[in-house]
Amino acid sequence: MKTMHKFLAVVISAALAAGLLAGCGAASSTASSAASSEAVSSVAASGQAEDAKVKAEFTVTSADGESQTFTLEVTDGEKLSDALVEAGLISEEEAAAGFVTTVNGETADWDKDQAWWCLNDATGEMTTVGVADIALHDGDSYAFVYTK
Repeated sequence: MKTMHKFLAVVISAALAAGLLAGCGAASSTASSAASSEAVSSVAASGQAEDAKVKAEFTVTSADGESQTFTLEVTDGEKLSDALVEAGLISEEEAAAGFVTTVNGETADWDKDQAWWCLNDATGEMTTVGVADIALHDGDSYAFVYTK
């Protein structure tokens, strides 16, 4: 039984690492051009200024299962990582690193007890990219769920 638990822990760790690396690697080479073309097409299509404010929701479910939902008022297309830093939910250092271990003051420590923060989209599915790769738009909804 312990062997199966160790095997599952290794499989989950590998999947998490692969997902983070894939999202971070792809974003670093295309983030600037994607953000620029997204902003240009958004302004051209809508006729609104680039700094138009939109609202998105972000939910944090802590280790005890309690959830808090935050309304993020952001510029259309702003990165989720920047919005979470502005809201005080994650640190600038973790946003820049692209790997989040502390959310809303609560740390998930994989080495201690295999805990981690799972980033989910509005459907409750785990995202395939990190917070620095997600551009926010009006009505978007994401969540960090403490996972063990």
